[in-house]
Amino acid sequence: MPAHLHDRAVPGALVAMPLGRRAVLGVVMGRAAATHDGTLAGLHGVVDAPPVPPELLDLARWVARYYLAPLAACVRLVLPPGAEGALRRGPGGEWHLAAPRPPAAPRLVVTLPRGAPAPSGARRQAVVAALAAAGGAMPAADLVRAAGTTMPTLRRMGAAGEIDLAAVAPDRSGLDWFGAGPPEAARVPDPTPAQAAAVAGVVRAMDSGGGAVLLHGVTGSGKTEVYLRAIEAARARGRTSLVLVPEIALTPQLLGRLRARLGDGVAVWHSALAPGERVAEDRRIREGRADVVLGARSAVFAPLGDVGLVVVDEEHDASYKQDATPRYDARQVAWRRARDAGAVAVFGSATPRPESWRALPRVSLPERADGAVLPPVEVVDMRTQAPGPVSRPLQDALQRAADRGEKAVLLLNRRGFSRMVLCRGCGWIARCPDCDVALVVHEEHGRPDLLACHHCGLTRPVPRVCPSCRGVDVARQGSGTQGLERALGAVVPGVPLLRLDADTAGRRGALPALIAEFSRPGPAVLLGTQMVAKGHDLPAITVAGVLDADAALQHADFRAEERAFSLIVQLAGRAGRRRGEPARVIVQAWEPAARAVRLGAEHAVEVFLEGELTRREPRGFPPFGHLVRIVTEGDGPEAVRGSAAGIAADLIAAGPDLAVLGPAPLHRLRGRTRRAILLRAERASRAAGVVREVLALRGDADHRAGVRVTVDVDPQQT
Repeated sequence: MPAHLHDRAVPGALVAMPLGRRAVLGVVMGRAAATHDGTLAGLHGVVDAPPVPPELLDLARWVARYYLAPLAACVRLVLPPGAEGALRRGPGGEWHLAAPRPPAAPRLVVTLPRGAPAPSGARRQAVVAALAAAGGAMPAADLVRAAGTTMPTLRRMGAAGEIDLAAVAPDRSGLDWFGAGPPEAARVPDPTPAQAAAVAGVVRAMDSGGGAVLLHGVTGSGKTEVYLRAIEAARARGRTSLVLVPEIALTPQLLGRLRARLGDGVAVWHSALAPGERVAEDRRIREGRADVVLGARSAVFAPLGDVGLVVVDEEHDASYKQDATPRYDARQVAWRRARDAGAVAVFGSATPRPESWRALPRVSLPERADGAVLPPVEVVDMRTQAPGPVSRPLQDALQRAADRGEKAVLLLNRRGFSRMVLCRGCGWIARCPDCDVALVVHEEHGRPDLLACHHCGLTRPVPRVCPSCRGVDVARQGSGTQGLERALGAVVPGVPLLRLDADTAGRRGALPALIAEFSRPGPAVLLGTQMVAKGHDLPAITVAGVLDADAALQHADFRAEERAFSLIVQLAGRAGRRRGEPARVIVQAWEPAARAVRLGAEHAVEVFLEGELTRREPRGFPPFGHLVRIVTEGDGPEAVRGSAAGIAADLIAAGPDLAVLGPAPLHRLRGRTRRAILLRAERASRAAGVVREVLALRGDADHRAGVRVTVDVDPQQT
């Protein structure tokens, strides 16, 4: 390190390092006490970019240790925006990140100056009133709409000194992704006694050094109001807040509520932001103009300082688990970040995980905030119904709701038009040649004639003739959301049908537009995958339906019942949220007596969770043990099998006190053979230590054999 860089190349600093003939980005992790022997690479320079805060550097180290992930991959999670691009050198020799940042077009902003003369006339007074309600500043285009005025009127008021007009080039913030306008002031409701008690408990923990709490509230009980008041308490103490939701699709509605109460000090942070938007949000956070960050999984690494509160909403949702290296769980990382900051971590859910139920102190919201009661649930035995995705009771409920101009929401946790294509003559099933899974029928150009693999993206036309027996009795089996949409068109003709799944919600601004359309007066049906059950506060729904409610029970996973139960309770909670509003919830199942279905229909959360704990304890499954899943994959089946068998044998030898399950074959993925080993231990550190030891001893032998080994600590799929 050149002497003139000693003061700048502190831990967390971004530096330019030589790699061959290129300069690549490095991060200073620490300063060595002594010089090592051998040839050292010389530091080119310190990059003109925000350093990684010390607490985030420590968090990246912890993620690498806990999840057995490469340190570089974990440090990448906390780098400032633009660090993924190439380095560039300025004319003076300084180093910069080549961060793409599209220029933002200037816009006309109106402000209310101090000491401005009182306007005369109703139209001018309306302008001043709208400006005052918005906090004294507003884009001119928004003000024209809000005050019902015109641009010439604004210019005349500017000339008279009643307002100021100026062209401002705004930052492209994460709010642009959702098309969010200025925050609208909201009425602050009086808290219920249960809400007030929950907030008091969170604030006490905040004032006594932090901690973690499970906020268990029935659907519609006002958990968001507890979050808002806790954030206000943190802000009053000069501390920041981090709010996590499991999916980007849940951000717009909560963003509106946060900004209505907290103003413009709310930043958005998620993986779908454009580079320029992420740079702008990063700047707002670092400059202190945003003290609340809302976002999905990656927001847990946002560069907030002095965090006082971390909220994990819908904490039961498996989407918090990253499915690529580093395979971190944002819930666990949120707990760690709160612990290190002396903050309070609030985990909220109507259907908590058994792990949270057992480990965390609980505060409860046992009733809906407006006094409405949870709707009764009717379970329909599909074995008694005519063929088709919609049972007769659900058809009747939908038709009556349409006649009354009411809303309905339906959940079918399967995308596409049909689940599969098969030959009724010989039993042939259309499968992906690279992934060993059935291809799903999707609708294209208004016709269900496209087969697609949801794993690798392969597509091909639906065959008219069976390629196995040359028969013509090729049929579609089972319905996806596209097929259900077609079937509902015959049940409630003329009623708007809106679909919410990964095919429709991934576009910028798509979700707010869909919710706005669903919220218009008149009947409408919203159908979709599990997205529709995830925390949306949708307007006046009187019918909710779950199709194939027990489909999740067919998976060979110890969490299968937990997932099925949660979907039923969460979807049922979308209905009957207005006091005195009658609602009907219908659950269609092929096994209506299944425990998850029966208890879900009874909203029996505590009974279900206590039963799960009783069932898991003798088996050592979480929360009574920790799991590590090791997957080997490669092009050569023999090499994969040999590698998996060797790793399993080494694990048994290194940890005779641990349970080693497998190796078990998995379906091929993208043409590669896969095998899985499951390791179970009482303590996470013990399991991680054994896996680390075994993989270190094996060195790069698996890599040389063409086998890739991945490790998943606390896997959500087993």
